[in-house]
Amino acid sequence: MERQILIGVLAWSLALCGNPSPSPTPLQTAEAIGVPSPLSALPWPLVSPSAEPASPPSPTASAELSATATYRLYLPGVFRQFVPSSPDEWTQHAHDAQRTSYTSQVVPPPWRWKWAWNGPDAQGRVSPGKFRLPRNSQPVTGGGRVYIAAGDRGVFALDNATGQVLWNRNPGGARVNSTPAYDPETGSLFVLSTNGVLYKLDAATGEIRGQFPTGASSDLPLPPALFGDRVFIAMGNRVYALNKFALSPFWSYDAGAPVHTPPAYSPSWDRVVVVSQDLYVHAIQNADGRRAWRVKPTPRQPGDPGSSSNNAEVKNGWPVIAEGHGLVLIKLRLDWEAMWKPWSPWPGDNATMRSGLAAQPQYQALLALRLSDGSRAFIANVGHGGFGDGGYLPMGPQPVVKRFLDGQEVAYVVMRGSPCLQSPCDGRYDSRLGEMMLDDTTVPGYRAGDVRFMQNTFFPTDEQANLSMAGDFIFGAHWMFGLAHQIVDRSPSRGTSSNPIVTRNLPHIITSASNCGFSPTHYCPGSLVQDSDSRTIPSGFYIYYNQGRVYDQYWSEYAAWVISNNTIYFVSTDGAVVALEHGDPLSVSSGSSPSLPDARVETSWPEKERPTERAPNLNRPIPASLATMHVGEVREVEGVIRFVFNNGKAVYLGFQNPHQGALKIRILRPYWDRFPLPPEQMIRPGTAIRVRGQIDWYQGDPQILVEQPDQIRIVDSLWLTDLAFLLRTGVTRP
Repeated sequence: MERQILIGVLAWSLALCGNPSPSPTPLQTAEAIGVPSPLSALPWPLVSPSAEPASPPSPTASAELSATATYRLYLPGVFRQFVPSSPDEWTQHAHDAQRTSYTSQVVPPPWRWKWAWNGPDAQGRVSPGKFRLPRNSQPVTGGGRVYIAAGDRGVFALDNATGQVLWNRNPGGARVNSTPAYDPETGSLFVLSTNGVLYKLDAATGEIRGQFPTGASSDLPLPPALFGDRVFIAMGNRVYALNKFALSPFWSYDAGAPVHTPPAYSPSWDRVVVVSQDLYVHAIQNADGRRAWRVKPTPRQPGDPGSSSNNAEVKNGWPVIAEGHGLVLIKLRLDWEAMWKPWSPWPGDNATMRSGLAAQPQYQALLALRLSDGSRAFIANVGHGGFGDGGYLPMGPQPVVKRFLDGQEVAYVVMRGSPCLQSPCDGRYDSRLGEMMLDDTTVPGYRAGDVRFMQNTFFPTDEQANLSMAGDFIFGAHWMFGLAHQIVDRSPSRGTSSNPIVTRNLPHIITSASNCGFSPTHYCPGSLVQDSDSRTIPSGFYIYYNQGRVYDQYWSEYAAWVISNNTIYFVSTDGAVVALEHGDPLSVSSGSSPSLPDARVETSWPEKERPTERAPNLNRPIPASLATMHVGEVREVEGVIRFVFNNGKAVYLGFQNPHQGALKIRILRPYWDRFPLPPEQMIRPGTAIRVRGQIDWYQGDPQILVEQPDQIRIVDSLWLTDLAFLLRTGVTRP
């Protein structure tokens, strides 16, 4: 292999010798004498971008390359740095250091079930010992293995052929919430722990080869980015560029506030981009770690947006680089009420979207900035969305950037626009897939930031699907199912609300179904219907058979599709990893037996599943904080309500604010008329109550569904009052 690389580089160098070189610039001279330059992390031979950056570079942007100049090469510095990863491998979070979530590899249909891990047993039931995965966890591949971040269980390495566990390590003993990154040149896996240490593991064995402590810590998913000889990480207030061989730092950058996104890297500009908690976007020069620019592109203030506020967050998202246009795309998490603002539903034409967002910039949820100076490139006609409930809407899907063979580049997004794909047509029902323009010329009649409507399986605005792409295949990871489509006609005449881009269905995947009967192939040739849910999706695969809403118990707020090594991986919201491959869907793959975590190498339990001694089962109320210990039981629970919200489908009574992570009481809409007043008006924050009912799971937290007023009693220092008592004393609904 070394001889092949040497011959190739020498041949390339000899070819350059036959061409006259222009007078060397400082950059070229630095390369010629072997001095580190701003491009020391770029792979050689270097191919100039097929498109120029979207705006002229600033005078200090020394990372731009001439498309015509010939660069001299210093051979001794080349060989050990730049062995490119296979383009077919999804080796790091969102596929590459630009975080495009796009791969050119396509697994042609039909697909068949290959294997599953941390999911169903041989009969399609929930496997014993199953656990949830951290939010944003994606499988990455390399060396014939699949690597998965598993929280306080550390990292698992699976055999890509069978899904069997090869090793499990938790270096440092803390949680691993960040997708690891695989480096084929060193055969290493880079793992960032919540303890703030970057570990370099032997990818074949899991043994520690090196580590770099940052001195900070964070529970956020902050996956490393790998490019050339460097690994980029963010932790605490700092961003680091480390030598991937020795884990020695090239530089560190102080953002002045906690960094809330993982880094993304632009090769053309040789800049690293992150976003900090204070909503500032930072571009860092990879040459020396100095700031290239820093901007706050939104009028909103930093903080949890909640149900209604002027706050925004960036955590659980990541910058996406559109390399061909010199852009970085930044997604914001806005408040729940932004689903209905500035429109409900959103309009069906781009001109109205643009003018409305220009007038009310606080509702701009996707921002497009120039890598040259951080200035706003255009208004992205993309509305706010995510997937949550009860006044809580977490970070929504990140865009996908695709570069076509002819050099054109577009972004695929979850957009909003009318007419809706399903009734009623309002802010909750106006979401769909869309193609967003990055310039004014790719499709005649469309400007940069305009969106083109697409056909797709429906999902609501508060259930938006996370996106990834493989060739012309676009995948959406909804919390209950995975949708998959092939784009078959995106000609210029397409893309309007009445004439959308044409797609065809690829096999979908659903959490649990029983409408087809069980088969070891997990394939259903007809439509799929989720157990305990009335929605129907196109044909494909089910993960579990007749197991109900598995996602509610193991909720991670996130599902994902990854395509690598001729395999399609689907990570469900409940933490199951399903592998599909090309083949007859009615046949059984050789690796189709279910794969479970090896109990011998498990390290510890996620907090919500930690075995705890149960409290005595007495006929007295239990504290709301202990509800998790009594899931499946009918109990009376006592506590003080801190959160009350009506989301139009249910009234939420939460024992903490925000209500995520604790017991919640839900009163569904069909039962509101049984109460003397609207339920949200009868129970105010600060009210101590007792509520009786069966404790179940809902989106990862315990819940009690209330159907009758007498299930709730108001606790006072002198008495208990049934809500039903108000009915008997003559209080009626207005």
